[in-house]
Amino acid sequence: MKNTKILLICAGVTALGLSACKKSFLDKVPQSNLTTGNFYKTANDAESGLTGAYNNVATGNFYLYDNFMNTDGRSDNCYVNGDNTTAEQPLENFTYTATNSNIQRDWQELYNDIAAANVVLDNVPNISDPIWAGSTRKQQILGEARFLRAMSYYWLVTEWGSCPLITTTGNNGNSKPSRATVAAIYAQIITDLKFADANLTIKPYNGQVGRATQGAADALLAKTYAQMGDYTNCLTYCNKVITGGNYSLVSNFANLWGAANKNNSESILEFQYPGSPYGNWSVELFDYVSSDNWPKRDIGSYDLIQAFNASGDSFSRYQATFNWQVANASFNMPANAWNSLAPIPFINKLPEPNSWNSTDDVTLLRLADIILLAAEANNQLGNTGPAITLLNQIRTRAGLANTTAATKGALATAILNERRLELVHECTRWNDLLRADANGTINLVTLMNSQVNSYGVNLNYGVAADKHQFIFPIPSQDLLLDHNLTQNPGY
Repeated sequence: MKNTKILLICAGVTALGLSACKKSFLDKVPQSNLTTGNFYKTANDAESGLTGAYNNVATGNFYLYDNFMNTDGRSDNCYVNGDNTTAEQPLENFTYTATNSNIQRDWQELYNDIAAANVVLDNVPNISDPIWAGSTRKQQILGEARFLRAMSYYWLVTEWGSCPLITTTGNNGNSKPSRATVAAIYAQIITDLKFADANLTIKPYNGQVGRATQGAADALLAKTYAQMGDYTNCLTYCNKVITGGNYSLVSNFANLWGAANKNNSESILEFQYPGSPYGNWSVELFDYVSSDNWPKRDIGSYDLIQAFNASGDSFSRYQATFNWQVANASFNMPANAWNSLAPIPFINKLPEPNSWNSTDDVTLLRLADIILLAAEANNQLGNTGPAITLLNQIRTRAGLANTTAATKGALATAILNERRLELVHECTRWNDLLRADANGTINLVTLMNSQVNSYGVNLNYGVAADKHQFIFPIPSQDLLLDHNLTQNPGY
């Protein structure tokens, strides 16, 4: 197991640099005296600012809670089952609008995260501290901040499409930015991640797991290129992760999860939560907990369970993914999808809610994801043999026989299905489906509109043929604040 020294998430650091006003689009991002140069004087100031940027990301709603519903909940993997009728339930039935408060919150949080990274990137280059003499730490700080900014833009561009591209504090005085093209956003992500790749080390700085590393930059580059449809570059960075000798598959899938298995050999990046009060509070809202009456989010779907059954997967992967229990709280959405008087499949990959103080980490990147992505890239590039070999690595660990898929089309379907079973509740499914739709492997509109509940009744999702629900609307509040923003088609 890797060094398990925990990156402390310190709310006090955030307070130093992350305050907000309310006048315009950019005023939602950190604008404080830290940006004027009176704080960023020393190497210690730089470290504190970077820790604040990490904290900004790791303590928000997006990575702890909302994005699980945006991705697995919105897909065929899970039922959102939220009791919030105006924010969460519309994610289930594709009726979200520009006034959805969760969508507004996520957009705002991601731009807050970008602003926190920009504060570091604007100020650290001007620091000259003797403590950095002969070291590369200053460049590493910039690499970590660039990684954090790239990760935020990865989610913005995949969930909203084109969006404002802000790479400096205050955006050079332009408080009402227009939307950059999708191509420009991806280009910035790649620029930031290549800088991170060149300046970060294999191991996290000072043994502090939870910080970005070279492997994390390479893995996110692979995922970014995949969403762009650039499988040649995707495969290059997948192979860099896979063959670098820094990560290895955990032999037993069950040993990937829980506090005892944090930062294992397969982990590339995970946010660290030591169990402090309301640190990782969201696990309580996903896990079955016999003592509370909260409706649990991201209940496994009937279609997902059928996919496990069809594959013959009933071993450690299946057992670790689900906790079948009779619901002790309301089952809200979609109504009657499961018989709530019988056991239903609660997601169990974050198995230790600990009364709102979970010690479970949030896994952002792990090796199995990259191995299967390499299989997908190889297959799309016509390298059928290597694709089969990579796919079978994951199937073998799951206790399954080698794939029988032999053609490009059959293998594309097999890899997509394996990613589904392997990566449940890891915020990958929706982007996987978007790629598969773009590649012609599936028709995503048809797939979602054909979903049925456990009684065989169609769930009537109503995904439009124009595919506008594939991405979210730009929040109406931001459209009102920034007259240069435009709405996504269909909203």
